[in-house]
Amino acid sequence: MKSFAACLSLPLLLAGLTIGRVAYATDAYTDGWVGHVDGPRLDVCYRVTPLPAVGARLEVMRTSFVVPNKGQPRQQFAVAGHATVTSIMDAHCVRAELIQGAAQRTDHARRAH
Repeated sequence: MKSFAACLSLPLLLAGLTIGRVAYATDAYTDGWVGHVDGPRLDVCYRVTPLPAVGARLEVMRTSFVVPNKGQPRQQFAVAGHATVTSIMDAHCVRAELIQGAAQRTDHARRAH
């Protein structure tokens, strides 16, 4: 019984790690972050590619925390503004122009649906 459990534990561990990495990489809320704000001009950087195309619309997401009656505080996101991609800066960052709302350096960005 112990040898069966030992043989099965490694594949299950690897499958769990793979699923966790895919879920983390495809999380819509963490795919971009605002790196710099200069008036209505934003620099948005991404961990994963492909980058949004020039003219694509982005939602600027502001982080807030919800404290439930029991358990750990949960992180939530609320739309704080909308922006349009104006240029691609490098392999991981784009420049966007804020068209509505406000943005802070601590905000996240995702493609608008």
